[in-house]
Amino acid sequence: MRFIRKSISVIEREIELSKLVHDMRNSVGHNIFVFGSPYHSNLGDQAQSYCIERWASTNYPGHRVWVLDTMLLTFHDYQLLKSIRNIIAPTDRIFLHSGYHTTDLYMLEEKMQRKVVTMFPDMRVVILPQTIYYQNPSQLEQAKIIYNAHPDLHLLCRDDVSYETALQEFPDCHPAMFPDIVTTMIGAKLYTHPRKGIFLCVRNDKEAFYSKTRMEQLRDDLASIDDVTVGDTTVDIPAKEIIAHRGEVLEKTWDDYSKYRLIVTDRYHGTIFSLVAGTPVLVLSSSDHKLSSGVKWFPPEFSDYVKYIPDIDDVPDEARRVYSKKLDYVLPPYFQDKYYSKLKQLIVD
Repeated sequence: MRFIRKSISVIEREIELSKLVHDMRNSVGHNIFVFGSPYHSNLGDQAQSYCIERWASTNYPGHRVWVLDTMLLTFHDYQLLKSIRNIIAPTDRIFLHSGYHTTDLYMLEEKMQRKVVTMFPDMRVVILPQTIYYQNPSQLEQAKIIYNAHPDLHLLCRDDVSYETALQEFPDCHPAMFPDIVTTMIGAKLYTHPRKGIFLCVRNDKEAFYSKTRMEQLRDDLASIDDVTVGDTTVDIPAKEIIAHRGEVLEKTWDDYSKYRLIVTDRYHGTIFSLVAGTPVLVLSSSDHKLSSGVKWFPPEFSDYVKYIPDIDDVPDEARRVYSKKLDYVLPPYFQDKYYSKLKQLIVD
């Protein structure tokens, strides 16, 4: 029975690929390819896909935007990528999905990224904002050889540590600093819900810095201030369902975040989601530089709404400080205006 289910799954995927390639042929020369979107239930990564598609559709009218996930792209030894290689035209455009892909922590995404860079040496390839981090020197050396060899690769970095790494290790890749694209949603929404309680948005994976026991203690400490709800940006909804209803799922999530008076998180996208909702957020450390560097993007006018807390013991006092402030819970569209309204002109021919 397992073999039959697997066979049906493979046949369905083959049919899906065949239809995709057929439709791509019909819009050759007017395709925007976004390679490496997520096929999992982390809403932060899904929000990147949502915002990339939104940005591309706005900036390339008349083009068809294809947001293609890593599982689909790596299926059957990169069958879909090979088909696209056969039909792509010089006026099509290639983007690699933003996130934590330029790393050896998640090798599926890194290998897919390397494959695209290797297969399309004649096309401009733009890698959307990345966190860059390698534990294994040999993996870094392989990445350097592949990325620096591409004649027209543009690598955007979403924090200063990644940018410094790119300048040193990937100097031929036009490194540039650019914030995470989900920041374009900050200032795009206005919420007027009554605000109550604290949301503790914490991760439980290899990037976690604090133990589960320490987070439970923090929850108990915050409960002396107000009701505490614990959750994460990774949710219990199948990835396929999220992808099919990405906009609705994200809109509901941001609406939920807007009902809290304070959010405490060790998630980078938990931080951004809080600010989309206009909710003050205290930012904890993760196991790498992603959060400590990422919060540096926020300008002084955001100071009442976001603060990095390097010592978790200081969180309860900071939470009380936030509770003592009178806020209007409204933020400007700073990142859209300052950065993403100008991205296209930076990467045009």
